[in-house]
Amino acid sequence: MPRPTRAELDEEIVEAAAELFTTRGYRGTSVQEIADRVGYSKTGLLHRFPSKERLLAATLTGPLTEFAALRATWDALPEGPERHRRASADLVDLALRHRSRLALLFNSGLPVLPGALAGVEGMGDLGDHRTETLAAFADADDLAGTIRAQLAVTGLLSTVAARQDVPDELLRAPLLEAFRAACGIRAQHEGAAR
Repeated sequence: MPRPTRAELDEEIVEAAAELFTTRGYRGTSVQEIADRVGYSKTGLLHRFPSKERLLAATLTGPLTEFAALRATWDALPEGPERHRRASADLVDLALRHRSRLALLFNSGLPVLPGALAGVEGMGDLGDHRTETLAAFADADDLAGTIRAQLAVTGLLSTVAARQDVPDELLRAPLLEAFRAACGIRAQHEGAAR
């Protein structure tokens, strides 16, 4: 049997950390518990991931990198209703794909996130992520629209994290409809918007 690659070992550690962070909370999980779960010594695990914060960052890096790529796609679209519809469908689909990571994020408490992601390549300032995301759902000069979008994004993420029991195929349509309604995005040409 071939030895696992470094990437496979790292993924095993990250998955174990994500599962423990999700079930026990970030603060309720020790590095030793993660090491025990994957059969490493604490020292060996810390050689690969120098801190619990870096483990948290590693659990979120994939979804946030995918999110950044989507934002770049949205930025290439002209401002307006079609951009808002496309971005809303993309964001709902991303949230559904990464439900467990969102649950981890909400269950761990948002205050740990900025410190944990500091210095992670491509993550940048979370304030920038928030501003750029909201711009995909409301025109920059529309304060009321931006507030609706902020409430909708927070509600989307919270709902997806809390509704782990509902299959994606049942949750997607009502979630997208509610998200668009909260943002004030008209549902014209639903089929064209994905």
